[in-house]
Amino acid sequence: MPGYKKALVILGLQTKSDKRPQDSDFVNLTDYSLKCPKGLKRFYAYVHFLDYSYCLWSNIFAKTRSAALSQVLLKFADCGEYIAGINLHGD
Repeated sequence: MPGYKKALVILGLQTKSDKRPQDSDFVNLTDYSLKCPKGLKRFYAYVHFLDYSYCLWSNIFAKTRSAALSQVLLKFADCGEYIAGINLHGD
């Protein structure tokens, strides 16, 4: 089972529709209905797994980059043993 599928099972999430071309090793966990609260910055993260699959989680709202990274680490904490890397980007 690819890493992202294990992550989805562990996190209890289902895939959301994605605007990007289909890629069997990619899952988008973004909730596009969320709006950025005033005073916060918007971040997005790519989480890469050991089997070369990856997830996109966007609309992460935090005051600082460190706080955004903390949210990503908490979200994927249960599947941390499968994570190869995390790329965090700010808008």
